[in-house]
Amino acid sequence: MEEHGLILDRYRPLALLGEGGHGSVVLAYDTKMARRVAIKRLPLPLSEDGRPVSKRGLGEARTAALLNHPGIVTVHEWDTDADEAFLIMEHVDGLPLSELLDRTGAPLDLDEIAAVVADVAAALRFAHDNGVLHLDLKPDNVLITREGRIKIADFGVAALTGLGGHAPGLGGTLGYMPLEQLVGEQLDERCDEWALAALTYEMLTGRNPFAADRVDDAIFRIELEDAPAPSDLVRRLPAGIDGVVMTGLAPHRGQRYRTVAEFASDLTPHLGDPQAGRDSLGRLVCALAEEADEGVPLEGLGLWDRLSNRGHLVSRAGATAAASWCAYSALTHLELPPAAEWVAGAVVAACAWAAPPLGLALGLLAVVAAEAVAAGPWLAVLVFAAVAAYWWFVGRSGKGYAFTPILAPAFAVARCGFAIPMLLGFAFGPAWAALSSALSAAVVMTTAAAYRPIAPYLSVPLRFFSEPWNLGEHGGAGAVWANPGAYVTVAAWGLAGLMMSLLSRRGTRRAAAAGMAAATAALVIGYVVWG
Repeated sequence: MEEHGLILDRYRPLALLGEGGHGSVVLAYDTKMARRVAIKRLPLPLSEDGRPVSKRGLGEARTAALLNHPGIVTVHEWDTDADEAFLIMEHVDGLPLSELLDRTGAPLDLDEIAAVVADVAAALRFAHDNGVLHLDLKPDNVLITREGRIKIADFGVAALTGLGGHAPGLGGTLGYMPLEQLVGEQLDERCDEWALAALTYEMLTGRNPFAADRVDDAIFRIELEDAPAPSDLVRRLPAGIDGVVMTGLAPHRGQRYRTVAEFASDLTPHLGDPQAGRDSLGRLVCALAEEADEGVPLEGLGLWDRLSNRGHLVSRAGATAAASWCAYSALTHLELPPAAEWVAGAVVAACAWAAPPLGLALGLLAVVAAEAVAAGPWLAVLVFAAVAAYWWFVGRSGKGYAFTPILAPAFAVARCGFAIPMLLGFAFGPAWAALSSALSAAVVMTTAAAYRPIAPYLSVPLRFFSEPWNLGEHGGAGAVWANPGAYVTVAAWGLAGLMMSLLSRRGTRRAAAAGMAAATAALVIGYVVWG
């Protein structure tokens, strides 16, 4: 199951997020998709004779887990081995409702409760419409993002834990399970409605009157004890809240609302503004999550794992540099007043940071304009066609592989052009790594040949930055492509990026080292064949 520290040969564990009666949750890094995920690890239940549960039962649990709704935590993958099930879920950047209640030490306000009830009810309605019950709704499974949005986690977990021939109720959590679930009766959506009512009671009052350590105690509290109404514990609650919540918590389901939608419809008029509640929850989660982040052990993360979480910033910075360079080189050639150059360059840079594809388009159009002035309209048309094709198929993605060929000469100035295929292969998928590496090779060789037409065309002089348009000085920019060896070298760069990407997908140091060795071999062979 695990090799070299990877879960399912793909996910690198980063931190333990929590443990409970149903298993553990691990924060992990997806080495194939370059993203963080949360992995719930569940011991597979055994039947009464000690054998693994049936595939049909696992399929039902899998179906429940794979619901697709904005208010339900996305499950990317579901896998099993001999004794464990793995739910590969999106990593929700936020906090569970349970932690928020514990750390604030106070009930939520009516706006915040309105937000939670509205979003949870919408997600449950969707699940029920698709024939799926949650069966374990509780504060631990209600996640609040930094934007104040609510997501329900662990659909299908209760169904899985109840597959071993036990009562379905054993898949839930005491304090949030209605009577029929505790005694193992057939369940319907009123089971989730009772759990939502218990959750609402806790948000209103800060306590759960049905919490217990044993099933018998939980049954006693639901069936024989009279829980106080919320307004008995918290003053100044709207008068209508008590009736709705206590109806939702009726011991026998025939006395409750028929659906979650009916419960939420009767409750929300007595609550506050859901949008104001989301804004408030978002601010609260951001403040509490920043404190929690300080305690996350980042020492175990590799460099790329740390950078991957800031990949959007790296892409924006690279796009800004590439677009700014295109604009700068074009504007200096157009001989505009310095003030105009600065203003135009700043506009392009700002556009590139805000929207990388737009910034690249503006920078490349500036290059076309400069080419029209330098070489006339006909050549400019050809350059425009090439630039338009590049932007449409590559540049409009705004990804790192889109702007790397533009910045490739800068690597050559620093005498580290060989690093480009390895960096691209490490960061991107095989196809894009190979394409961008090949394009980078073509740009580096053309630029190097223009300044110093001596093979292997890897060195670009420093004055390239001050004289970017002095490309016809030696006439080598075009002559280099008359040699078939140049095309072999471009293919070698592409192969190097491809090999690095394929071999480093495992996400281990050994795999990365193998990728670098294979990429280096491809480059060396390419230049040897040319030489």
